[in-house]
Amino acid sequence: MKKILYFVLVLIIAFSFIACDKEDTKEAKDVIRVGMELKWPPFEMASMDGTAGGISVLIANEFGAYLGKEVEIVDLSFSTLIPALETKKIDVIIGSMGVTEDRAKKIKFSDPYMYFKIISAVNKNSGIKTLDDLLEKEKVRFVTPKSFSSIGVIKQKANNPEIIEFDDKATASLELANGNADAFVVDAVTAVGIAETYPEQVEVIYEPVDVSPIAMGIRMDDKELLEKANEFISKMDELGVNDKIKEKYDEVLKDSVGKGYEFYLDEK
Repeated sequence: MKKILYFVLVLIIAFSFIACDKEDTKEAKDVIRVGMELKWPPFEMASMDGTAGGISVLIANEFGAYLGKEVEIVDLSFSTLIPALETKKIDVIIGSMGVTEDRAKKIKFSDPYMYFKIISAVNKNSGIKTLDDLLEKEKVRFVTPKSFSSIGVIKQKANNPEIIEFDDKATASLELANGNADAFVVDAVTAVGIAETYPEQVEVIYEPVDVSPIAMGIRMDDKELLEKANEFISKMDELGVNDKIKEKYDEVLKDSVGKGYEFYLDEK
């Protein structure tokens, strides 16, 4: 009798583990983990209580709804987003990531859904006043956070540049303001924000150094998600996603860079 009871108990425990495993698998399938760095308002940011917000969060939530999945925003430093995707800590990157050849060797990119104009914040004592000055002057000191797509642009277009890398935007901006660098080539919101933070030391050159297509980052082997991402992006107008972004963030963008959301939909 004891052997029978023991056998029944083993079966109950085994079925419990199977049921839990199935439930965990179901929950995993119902959630999409979206990686981004919540330090780039108004695209990726966090409120005082830690709630994620911004244009990329809105897009992520709309994408999750399109897939029929709950969205989990995973806040990571920008330089760790691709490793996190490769090791399956996240499922997709939706975090103002520009498409580059180096990144495309590690991950798949969706079709672009925005285009960032890459402009320059320059130290006022650098002697740089125009885009030609920036690109033609030899050994200009460029400061940049690690893994930024602007690094490749600088190497390609500048004249024997010196590139100084830091882990984050704040440190890079401070180095520029302190005169330890001449220029910070970056998106328009960031460039204008640096100049507003350090008005005595930094000014903006609005002539674009480059235009960076912004896309979702997806694991190499996740063909299904890539197809769904491209479907969603092609329907952002039809689904009203772009209208929602304009309604919520147009004025914010105009206040910060003098341009509305349409500025980011134009690839020129």
